[in-house]
Amino acid sequence: MTGARILVADDEATIVTMLGRILKAEGHTVFTAAGGTEACETGEREQVHLALVDLTMPDRSGIEVLKCLKERLPEARVIIMTAYASAETAVEAMKLGALDYLIKPIATDELKLQVRRAIAELALSQENRALRTELERLAPGGEIIGTSPGLREAVDLAARVADAPSPVLVLGESGTGKELIARAIHHAATARRGPFLAINCGALAESLLERELFGHEKGAFTGADAAQPGLLEAAADGTILLDEIAEMSPALQVKLLRVLEGGEFMRVGGTRPLRCHARFVAATNKDLAREVTAGKFRQDLYYRLNVLAIKLPPLRDRGDDVLVIAEHYLARFAAGRTMTLSADARAALRAHTWPGNVRELRNVIERAVLLGCGSEIAATDLAMDGSASIEDQRLASWAALPHQEAKDAFERWYIERAFRAGGGNVTRTAEKFGLDRKNLEDKLKKYGLK
Repeated sequence: MTGARILVADDEATIVTMLGRILKAEGHTVFTAAGGTEACETGEREQVHLALVDLTMPDRSGIEVLKCLKERLPEARVIIMTAYASAETAVEAMKLGALDYLIKPIATDELKLQVRRAIAELALSQENRALRTELERLAPGGEIIGTSPGLREAVDLAARVADAPSPVLVLGESGTGKELIARAIHHAATARRGPFLAINCGALAESLLERELFGHEKGAFTGADAAQPGLLEAAADGTILLDEIAEMSPALQVKLLRVLEGGEFMRVGGTRPLRCHARFVAATNKDLAREVTAGKFRQDLYYRLNVLAIKLPPLRDRGDDVLVIAEHYLARFAAGRTMTLSADARAALRAHTWPGNVRELRNVIERAVLLGCGSEIAATDLAMDGSASIEDQRLASWAALPHQEAKDAFERWYIERAFRAGGGNVTRTAEKFGLDRKNLEDKLKKYGLK
């Protein structure tokens, strides 16, 4: 981690000046405090990574400041500075969470060594937390798959805006992969060391969403027995995805705008402003300009979010990406088995309009693998939502095939249906439908039916 935010708290101005000069030369941003109360307020407001705190200050001791910072900023590292070191002091400070302590007068090399160690430890902790978050939250099928021009344009734009400080607005129909693009932006950002955190603005009541985002102080509401940081703090230097942003209430829209404009927020029930360092990505399947016209979304927030906009194309406009994605999910859900898509299945997939986009396609393939017979997925195995019935889809897919392939597709469908109606028994099926038993066995083998 380079360019850490470091607090220097000491009532001796000469020490603050000296340490500040050394740390700034190392590329860090330095905040200062002349007393314990100011140190707690500044450290929390600026969300510092590291605090160098003098043990004896006029209003609050270094130990009190250590307790305060560890409570309000659990991830922050604290180093105690003292001219009167003792074993008891060191033990107490370490027990309370101090990383280490420095003896005054502080040697420059020792200072740099301790700071680098603290920052390295914090960076490792953040990387581990980000990895755990990704493993917990990453849904199956997290890859952005396809080569259609519209998709590649969106992916390329995501890469170009990854390091921009402005929020990004991701637009697209439900199921087009807006969260995947948000994750791609996060991972492509060279300066983002914190986790990727997502929240659905339409899934929670206004009060719950506010607490999830901003956190709350102890006693802010009934049952608030302890202070709790929200996503704005937990994300640290990471990325926050505000999914379904159009569903956010007008009151919360105002508060979010203040965060985007000023970079500060307050916990629910709090009085101290805190600094937010997270990157925001907002996503919606609605036309926000139309929502603004209808008075359902704030115009000023819309303009603030719409600085960098990425539009994801619907699956129906992505051509052969449909088959590429289908093959991907087929391999995944087949779990090691060799399964293929028949010609009539491929034609049916191309012909479908996919109102649910990639999410719908994923579900269709998963169901076909679970319920289909044999090693080949036929059009009859595909249960696709939409206005057309399964039979209409089947006929449309067969009609798009060459004559012999259409005959084979119909025969497979007929044999499969007859075999199921015969309870999976070859002899019974042959007798019931007037088929030659040997010929039926050959057909079952040909079409991979069991």
